[in-house]
Amino acid sequence: MKIILDNINVSYKDKIVIKDFSYTFENEGRYVIRGASGSGKTTLIKTVMGLKKVSEGKITFDEKPVFSAVFQEDRLIENISPVTNIAITSPEVPEEKIRNELACLLPKEVLDHKVSELSGGMKRRVCIVRAVLSASNILILDEPLTGLDETNQKIVLKYISEHLNGRILIAASHSDLFTDYGSTIILRENI
Repeated sequence: MKIILDNINVSYKDKIVIKDFSYTFENEGRYVIRGASGSGKTTLIKTVMGLKKVSEGKITFDEKPVFSAVFQEDRLIENISPVTNIAITSPEVPEEKIRNELACLLPKEVLDHKVSELSGGMKRRVCIVRAVLSASNILILDEPLTGLDETNQKIVLKYISEHLNGRILIAASHSDLFTDYGSTIILRENI
């Protein structure tokens, strides 16, 4: 798998957010997008996923991209359990495996609680397991460590590393724990 961004420009209304940006994401690579708020980290991720269109330039994939993602918002169904949330998005994964994977990041006693009863950090970990278990060849993480203390951040990063299974990882993060996690892409705000 290879993703080639060739001289892309991306705008919101009249403001250019990403200008003349080129980059190649290689198979099994880990990429960390860093930069100040407003520099275009989320815009770049959305553009790679096809959720935002380029104004100029092009993005090409050498095989069909299949994305799984953790967005800045949790995007969970609040009135069902973490297990059911994941079963809906990954029906091919047996419930026992879902429970075992969730138990890597959450206390077992909360797996059947409604998501609305979980803390923000617990909800975030459900999102991470959901993305990891989804069948994909590209894993996208937009500020995945939000709401987690440093101990849980380290546990989550280790969990993600152990479950990449050859996928490209593209993560946007302010966390210093991502500093040595992969190739770093620094975005600067276009003025």
